[in-house]
Amino acid sequence: MKECLKSLIIRMLLLVCLSLSLLLAMILLAIEADPTVNTRANLSADQVAKVKRLFDRNDPRRLRTGVITTAKLGQEELDLALNYLVNQYANGAARLKIEQGKARIEVSLPLADNPLGRYLNFHLVLRQTNGLPEISAISLGRLPLPGFVAISLLKYSQTVLPITVDWPMIARMVKLVKFQPRRLLVTYQWRAELPSQVSGALVSKDELLQLEAYQRRLSELAQTGTAAVSLIDLMQPLFQLAVERSQNGNAIQENRAVIRVLAFYVNQKNLSKLMPQLKRWPRPIWRRVTLQNRDDFSKHYCVSAFLAADGGTPLADAVGLYKEIQDSRGGSGFSFNDIAADRAGTRMGELAIASEQDARAMQTFLSTANEADIMPETADLPEFMPEAEFNRRYGGLQGDGYQNMMIEIERRIAALAINRR
Repeated sequence: MKECLKSLIIRMLLLVCLSLSLLLAMILLAIEADPTVNTRANLSADQVAKVKRLFDRNDPRRLRTGVITTAKLGQEELDLALNYLVNQYANGAARLKIEQGKARIEVSLPLADNPLGRYLNFHLVLRQTNGLPEISAISLGRLPLPGFVAISLLKYSQTVLPITVDWPMIARMVKLVKFQPRRLLVTYQWRAELPSQVSGALVSKDELLQLEAYQRRLSELAQTGTAAVSLIDLMQPLFQLAVERSQNGNAIQENRAVIRVLAFYVNQKNLSKLMPQLKRWPRPIWRRVTLQNRDDFSKHYCVSAFLAADGGTPLADAVGLYKEIQDSRGGSGFSFNDIAADRAGTRMGELAIASEQDARAMQTFLSTANEADIMPETADLPEFMPEAEFNRRYGGLQGDGYQNMMIEIERRIAALAINRR
């Protein structure tokens, strides 16, 4: 009996050792010293323009519900979007390559310091079918994963994500995905309610509660006063509320909610159009919101803060510059003071989510700040320049004159109280 028990214990120990050895071997194969992808997304005004043209070409909103159409998406724009998302939200890098009948996705994610390796490198191959693509191969570092493991991981990720996406509905809508050299063709049946459903699904329940709190407070603030209101007169009480709510909450998420609500209100866009869940919320009275007595400055400031807080600083900078270039080509003209408002808003959005400590400090600061604390002096900055005049005076975006003006704008922003806390 003792010999049997001893033999059983030895076998169990051997099994444990074998399992641990196998696990260690898998980890060693999965973790690598170097990234397979290390290119950061190069967002520029030109890239923003390309993405906008891509959207304009495939904009389905004019279609009737039920119409079947095909969107043609270029590899360059899709690769840029994928890489930027991984840059911003995972501090990694990604690459997309579309070939005939298949697509390859590579992602490199940095790890905390450890003796085994510094990076997780994913490699995924999608194969074209008569409907939705299927996983053809997937590997983690030098460790190939069986298809059923990959599918299980994808299903599990859907359960832990803080969003609710109606995947069966999307599967019913998308009829065919085709991979051609350097482009993706998606044939789908358009549904008019899809944009609001997707937008609503991308917001978690906690975020909805946060948005509702600030939307209700904003509605109260908009009930009284004149037709125009200073941005500061809205920011102060909203961030005072953020200070209170962050006592037992996440200051970064609270700040994002404030900035979202402000950006939509300042631009007179209804949140409920993006998120159907908001239709029962109070709708604030629209008022003209100003910064330095101009409503265009408040719009630039809040949109840039929103883009920086939700999409990252490079996106905010690229979109702001794209807007000015478009204005110089037939709009109101290129304006350095608009750029100053963009950059100041971007800086606020950055600081509002930089860390939990910075987020709380920003709440306290903005709950009592005045305009001069958050927006540089702009009265002497050139504005309303057509493209030809802008190029003649400043040498275009690569000219020394333009670069010197940007240095001066950044100097003014750096001197603001918001950056000297």
